[in-house]
Amino acid sequence: MKTNITKKAGKIITLALLFAFFTFIIVPFVMILFTAMKSNPEIVDMPNRAMFHRIFPDSFLNVDNIKNVFLGNTVAQNGFPLYRAIINSFVVVVVTIVPSLVLALTAAYSFAKFKFPGKEIFYYLFLGMLMIPTEMTSIPLFMIVSKLRLVNTYAGLMVPSFMSAFGTFLLRAAMEPIPKSYIEAGRIDGAGEFWIFRTIIIPMVQAHIVTFLVIKSVWTWNDFFWPLLVVTEERMRTVTLTLNRFVTDLIKYWGEVCAAVVISIIPLLIIFIVFNSNIKTGLMNTGIQG
Repeated sequence: MKTNITKKAGKIITLALLFAFFTFIIVPFVMILFTAMKSNPEIVDMPNRAMFHRIFPDSFLNVDNIKNVFLGNTVAQNGFPLYRAIINSFVVVVVTIVPSLVLALTAAYSFAKFKFPGKEIFYYLFLGMLMIPTEMTSIPLFMIVSKLRLVNTYAGLMVPSFMSAFGTFLLRAAMEPIPKSYIEAGRIDGAGEFWIFRTIIIPMVQAHIVTFLVIKSVWTWNDFFWPLLVVTEERMRTVTLTLNRFVTDLIKYWGEVCAAVVISIIPLLIIFIVFNSNIKTGLMNTGIQG
């Protein structure tokens, strides 16, 4: 009897905490969306309005702020449309994740299934890259990119992000529990290492690959510091640089600021919704036990 009461109490407390956490996370997004639908007079007059109209816009069909920001018809954007920044960020993300995945997969497979002198030392030195703040490596990286004349180019934005220590760590953890008998069976059948890697290893860590691609995409999309260094021309601005322009130049027009935020997070929300189950599987599991 006491055990059942304890379990029910635990479930109630857990649900209450989850609901509180969900509310804490979702309320800011809802308020940003509502503010994006408000005109500037509505926002300025907010303290004098009834509570209902302080929270909700007068019209949920008011998309003027979203349309103006998307097309660049605001003072802060100076004619540079947000859709152009979205295209720039999209190109950078799509092109970056392909070599990042290839390098992370091959490095993880080497560390997980091959023996060579100094393997563990090299691996932990490799993981040490995770401990180094980006700001510490930004100056030498910028000097290299500048010498190669890659400033204000897609290559300059992408190349420094190709190597991912986190991806190697995640995928190695997924590959290590895979039984060696699978690999040995492939070798006995006369398969080469590339065939084994492509047809045996990769399918077994598919969920982890998707997890890495999603996390890498989000990191690249949200990156601000590196684009700030290598982008000086308007045409190469990414989403984060464009959002920063709103904050510095047009902070009093909160409707347009929130509209820009809403547009910029839509691609990330789509990614999380589509790959939600793969992300959970990839983060909870580390491979096949055996």
